[in-house]
Amino acid sequence: MAWGPGRARSAAVTVRAFKWGDGTRAAYARPRAARWSLMGARTLVAVARDDGRFDCRLAHWGVDADPLAQSRPLATGVTAAGVWDALDATVERLIVLDGTVCTYCVCWLDPTVSDPDDVAVARTGDPDALRDWWTDAKSRASGAVAAGLPPPLVRAGLLVALRRRAEAVHVDDASFLRDDR
Repeated sequence: MAWGPGRARSAAVTVRAFKWGDGTRAAYARPRAARWSLMGARTLVAVARDDGRFDCRLAHWGVDADPLAQSRPLATGVTAAGVWDALDATVERLIVLDGTVCTYCVCWLDPTVSDPDDVAVARTGDPDALRDWWTDAKSRASGAVAAGLPPPLVRAGLLVALRRRAEAVHVDDASFLRDDR
């Protein structure tokens, strides 16, 4: 149920967020409807620093020509693992700025759509085409689970197809932020 002025809010769930300025994670409760309704086309922008950490920025409606001008500060001094922890199904893209611009699509792997933290990042030169393809592939995968196929098998098939389609795919590992840019 959507919420707004005068409407009841849904049950609270725990979501991840950064504390301003210190780059650590904190948990807070927010209604599930609010989490998804405020999503937009969220882009996490990670700006590499000389000390190996990142300054993170967030854009709610995506970015095009200038990721820094189109995003707002989120956290400073974040480790590579902290950047990975900030990714979930509510983030559509990750842009890493380290002298070059690397664009990654954040792909929600869970075909049962129950675990928003089950994501992979896929580097591509055409993120719009990959996103369109991923949306179709994910829809077919969810249909396969609904038809009775085991979710782990369907998830594995999604990951294989994604690896064939993208230049690089990373799952559960932030090492790409250090050495595969």
